[in-house]
Amino acid sequence: MTAVILPAPAKINLYLSITRIRQDGMHELDTAFAFSEACDYLHFNQADSIHVTCSRPHLGGESNLVHRVLTAFKERHGIQQGLAVHIDKHIPEQAGLGGGSSDAATALIAANTLWSTAIGRDELIAFAAPFGADIPCFLYGKASIARGIGESLCDYPAPLPDHTMLLAWPGTGLSTASVFQYFDSTHPALTAPEGVDTIRRGIDDLGHNDLEEAACSMSQPLTQLLACLRQHTDLAWMSGSGSACVGLFRSSNQAAEVAQILQNRGVANWTHTGSICKEHPVQL
Repeated sequence: MTAVILPAPAKINLYLSITRIRQDGMHELDTAFAFSEACDYLHFNQADSIHVTCSRPHLGGESNLVHRVLTAFKERHGIQQGLAVHIDKHIPEQAGLGGGSSDAATALIAANTLWSTAIGRDELIAFAAPFGADIPCFLYGKASIARGIGESLCDYPAPLPDHTMLLAWPGTGLSTASVFQYFDSTHPALTAPEGVDTIRRGIDDLGHNDLEEAACSMSQPLTQLLACLRQHTDLAWMSGSGSACVGLFRSSNQAAEVAQILQNRGVANWTHTGSICKEHPVQL
């Protein structure tokens, strides 16, 4: 088998509202996803078992989400062969860009073809959802609205912004679980058994993120990055649970100039400029 190389793109949340905290602690969301041109790259080779390595060595091995998802998929469908996967990592960790979930989704898409399982999209999403709430949006394959705990998806109905997108990360990540826990502590009404819906926003609120206040309270670098970004554009927000931020600009030159400013001021450790993408680069 010749090595197969596939991209795993970062996602952004166009908006994110938390509509309920369930009794089991899970959060029900109203959010929308689109894709970035920033990608990890996964290299696939034939193997007798599942092996996962990474350009960031601490992310390799059996604890990697790719390893866990492929092992479960292999067992579910009685697959005899394995797969060696090397992740060339470019998306920052704990950034709210879905890097690990995107890697897992691309690995499932590859395995579904290389192992000739030919599982349909909806079945693959149902299998993957318990492993991570963001995996389904990557398998769905196009800009989407997600509700519930992320498993209920439909097409994003509005045109995507026709801007150059700047992604910026401050260099320190945030634990998704910790951000949600902080949010919970400041929104006790949402833990009511009936799921009182007090903060739902509409799909037109581009950039709204219910987690932003909690994340900024936990991270001074994020607060500084977001404040600096908002000096240069009115369209700036945090993606997911942070700590990466999104800024939209009318031209690629302007976005590149701001990226350089953020890095020169020491508020951004990593930046990427490009388009907001409607479709995932690898389709089921």
